[in-house]
Amino acid sequence: MQINLNHLRVFYYAAKDKNLTKAAEALFVTQPAVTMQIKALEQYLEVALFRKRGKFLELTDEGSVLFKYAEKLFSIVDEMEHALKGFATLTHGSLIIGTTRSFARHLMPGLISRYQEKFPSIKVSLEVGSSSEIAEGVANFKYDLSIIGAIPLPSKVKVIPYKPEEFCLVVSPDHRFAKRGVVSCRELRSEPIIIREPGSGSRHFMLSFLDSYGVKPSVLVEAGSVEFIKEYVIQGRGISFLYKPEVQMEAKMGLLRPVELVEGPIYIQTIIVVPEGVTLSPPSKAFLGLVNGLQSPQDKRNCERSRPHSARRWSSKPSP
Repeated sequence: MQINLNHLRVFYYAAKDKNLTKAAEALFVTQPAVTMQIKALEQYLEVALFRKRGKFLELTDEGSVLFKYAEKLFSIVDEMEHALKGFATLTHGSLIIGTTRSFARHLMPGLISRYQEKFPSIKVSLEVGSSSEIAEGVANFKYDLSIIGAIPLPSKVKVIPYKPEEFCLVVSPDHRFAKRGVVSCRELRSEPIIIREPGSGSRHFMLSFLDSYGVKPSVLVEAGSVEFIKEYVIQGRGISFLYKPEVQMEAKMGLLRPVELVEGPIYIQTIIVVPEGVTLSPPSKAFLGLVNGLQSPQDKRNCERSRPHSARRWSSKPSP
């Protein structure tokens, strides 16, 4: 049985006010059109839905039963429309963001808090993993979008450059580099280096960066834990490149010593990754709009200069 919903809607409005003229006005059609569609519905159902008592219109028993069902049905339709419009107006919905552990700790809290201040009805979930894991998650629609360090990416994703984030070389206070304060990349050839795990954006960048200066690092340990890497460096077992906000506390406490490079500060390009070839949800579009609005003109210039064409360009120093 496939009842015509347009006919049912006309019947519903006519039955609600028991008046064909009011139904026609509410539906922006003529009264003869209302009469014709009600008759078509009666013929389909093989029952009479209305009867006249003088000038008044009354429901038959069958019409009363149908009206109760129609009332429930159109109440659900109204609820559905309200819920779906909520997605478009950002009064309802969700956003799942993927990022790395370091960015989740230092970069994302500010972004997400601003987003929630502007769109308090949107539920935001933050998931963490390596840059490659997160990028694959976006490609497989596990996340709506992600913010990661620039890496070779899978197909079916689109990249939106965000902004450079500063990394630095760190050593223990007892290391010979700590006393000098400034070293050259080429001096790192004989140094045991502790790097992040495969799939990490910082690992990809650092190896490319060092390679651009002809440095083949002696990798001592690969680790997914930043805390482990920091502790290893503190113990003097090697050196490492870490996200600058990650080492501020240890630097203030004198446990780690950031060391400048002759070649200049190290900036890793961060990127926003979204699925390729799909229409982004309103919450995702709103997040991108917010992020773009938070970028200063200087950020955008640095971002353009830091596009990952080569490791040397990634490490360019921002203009003063």
